Amino acid sequence: MTNNIEIMRKYMGDLGIPERQLYRKDLYFDVQLIRRGKDNPDMPAANYTFKTYYIDSLELFDRYIEEIKQCCEMFKLRAYISVNAKSKIELSKKTLVKYAEMVALEESKKPWRFCDSVNGSMSGKEKRWVIDIDDCEDDKQYLYYVREAIGRCSTKYDNAIVVTLPTKSGFHVITHPFNTYEFNNHCKDMGIEIPEIKKNHITLLYENINLE
Repeated sequence: MTNNIEIMRKYMGDLGIPERQLYRKDLYFDVQLIRRGKDNPDMPAANYTFKTYYIDSLELFDRYIEEIKQCCEMFKLRAYISVNAKSKIELSKKTLVKYAEMVALEESKKPWRFCDSVNGSMSGKEKRWVIDIDDCEDDKQYLYYVREAIGRCSTKYDNAIVVTLPTKSGFHVITHPFNTYEFNNHCKDMGIEIPEIKKNHITLLYENINLE
């Protein structure tokens, strides 16, 4: 089981999500319940987004969290959360543009999917990256070297790394943006594999999947 709920609740609060719903507050996070093919070998292999929750207050997050956990356990889903706080106004504007384009072209696409589609393409104003450390022989030793490399090539130095989260098969290191060219060179100098950097991504919030 992986449970990053309390860590990410604090993370959202630190990035400006209020305790109570404030309509003048523009920020939100999204939580996606995703069915992974490798977690469901008896079903089609393609990944599938089961449901998306839009969270603009910690109170709303607390209200949904038990439902999220139950869905994950019942349907073998993983709950992922965006690492960037997004803008509700920007989401509304971009979704309206999508609707207008569809109407102008007289296309019969599924309009109810536009909001989720636009949301998935958006990044926050204060960008955070995800460094994916997955299936390594010694995850903790590799994690140490990766964190060292990030610190050496970031203008934020000791504050470059925001939080490190466990995943089902490794770690996600959430960081402020840094110089990727210098980072790649530092990894080479230390003799370690260069990890995948995901610049507009999600991280694991919760899963309770046992395939044995």
